[in-house]
Amino acid sequence: MTRRTVMAGLALAPVAGAAAREGIVESESSLVLPSGRVMPFRLWRPVGDGPLPLMLFSHGAFSRPDKYRNLVEPMAAAGFVVAAPLHADTPDHPGGGKIDPADSMAFRMEDMRALIRMRASIGADNGPVVACGHSFGALIAQILVGARVAARGTGAAAEDGDCDLALAFSPPGPFPPNIPETTWETVSRPMFVQTGTADILPMIAPRWEAHKLSYDTTPAPALLFVGEGVDHYFGNLYGRPERTETPQRVQFDGAIAAALALVRAVRSGGSIAAITEVQPGLARLEARNV
Repeated sequence: MTRRTVMAGLALAPVAGAAAREGIVESESSLVLPSGRVMPFRLWRPVGDGPLPLMLFSHGAFSRPDKYRNLVEPMAAAGFVVAAPLHADTPDHPGGGKIDPADSMAFRMEDMRALIRMRASIGADNGPVVACGHSFGALIAQILVGARVAARGTGAAAEDGDCDLALAFSPPGPFPPNIPETTWETVSRPMFVQTGTADILPMIAPRWEAHKLSYDTTPAPALLFVGEGVDHYFGNLYGRPERTETPQRVQFDGAIAAALALVRAVRSGGSIAAITEVQPGLARLEARNV
């Protein structure tokens, strides 16, 4: 894929002013979905030609893909095409985020599944797909591997079967009625779940442990990363880079390394339990159902 690609009406253009890390190309485009909605999205990939494995990324509420460069660039450097839609529920979307909240999950799922269907047009191969996300976006990634919520448009779809694992950074805990405690009991593929001992959101997760319920209840293999003193944004490393909190870089780097270790283990048939044998700095790793 060149710096500018036009394929079936899809134009991928370099992002003006983007300061991507060396060896990574960042581009952007948009797609009109069958429903008529416009879905802008960004891509990150290593420099070079040839199709690569696809990783989908779903951003957190009220955020946008470019606020996650610290997360998606290392994933791209590991050999992925990372595709991140700008979801319709964020104020930065061309529609201003003015949608019925009841449609939010359905629209997000439509975005992610559309990118799976169009993978060839964005330089991705036809192999298994990694579903990744942060916060609300982490739940979207988990739905792609079998989690079930009480919201329209989130039931199983054919595209979901292409996702062989999920990387869930600070996923939500139960939030009735839409997100019951049983949400993750139907997950059928491996998951990485990350949280931290300061990952507290008073109205959503008054205790940090709420974020690890998906790990505690999944019947599938899972790897848990708990960062010491880590909040919802690793200080200001992603999601809210405008925050003035100190970056929690040591823990963040450890989380990225652990997530990629899970991907390698799943893709190679390696041991997930073995990942926990070397504990990261200022964090702990544990595994279950392995």
